[in-house]
Amino acid sequence: MKLDNLYDLTEKEKIKVYDWHIEDANGIYLNIDKINAIALNYDSFGTYIEEKCVLAEELGHYYMDATYSPYCQDLQIISKQERKAKKWAYNVLIPFEDLRRAILKGKTSILSLAEYFGVTNDFMCKCINFYLDKYGQIITKEEMQQLAFNF
Repeated sequence: MKLDNLYDLTEKEKIKVYDWHIEDANGIYLNIDKINAIALNYDSFGTYIEEKCVLAEELGHYYMDATYSPYCQDLQIISKQERKAKKWAYNVLIPFEDLRRAILKGKTSILSLAEYFGVTNDFMCKCINFYLDKYGQIITKEEMQQLAFNF
């Protein structure tokens, strides 16, 4: 999914997006009295790819109802809600079957996969770890052998 498509989702869902300097964060999703907003720290983004990854995660908070109070100190709640939001972002920006196909087409490094999907290397690494935790593998042993044979 492209960055423009993510902004289209914010418009469709009537989520206001603001440029707001946030200490120690690139973005934050807010839901106050049924008003939805995303604040992005645009000054912290070096590239549109970073912006895309952060916006996807913040939209994940909206779509997964993964919210918590800004005053929340319970690290278990925060971790659970962040994981739900990231799960949505991974599934939208890098669907599992698309990742499998990319690997089987020879995109086997983090860098080549990140470039292919238009995400940061860090996002790509975390996404792969997410899918490995969820499925145990991304391609089968037989597919891996066939891929190695083709090189």
